[in-house]
Amino acid sequence: MKETSDRGDYTLTVTRHWKCRYCGNIDTREGPGDIFINKGEMKPIIHLKSIECKKCGGIGTVKEFKIPDIKEIGNKRVIRRYYKCTICGHENISESEEAINRSVPAFR
Repeated sequence: MKETSDRGDYTLTVTRHWKCRYCGNIDTREGPGDIFINKGEMKPIIHLKSIECKKCGGIGTVKEFKIPDIKEIGNKRVIRRYYKCTICGHENISESEEAINRSVPAFR
């Protein structure tokens, strides 16, 4: 898997390799696979006031400098957020996972 993220775009490329056990032929295919990717929304400033910088220890000095990346694999959602301290310039990447409930309720 190759992930590329910049300020406005998030791409994920999955490379799969197959080899025939009889003739040895190798087949390679690239594509997104069964993975949903998207850009998320940045947190409001009020939610960033309690985050502490891991380098200088400043509280409330951290801001999001890039739109978060969202990746859904099966029933799991991974959100990657990018933070930067306004005092020391330290950059931190935070990942969180959550389960996705895709069950459909039965209506009568």
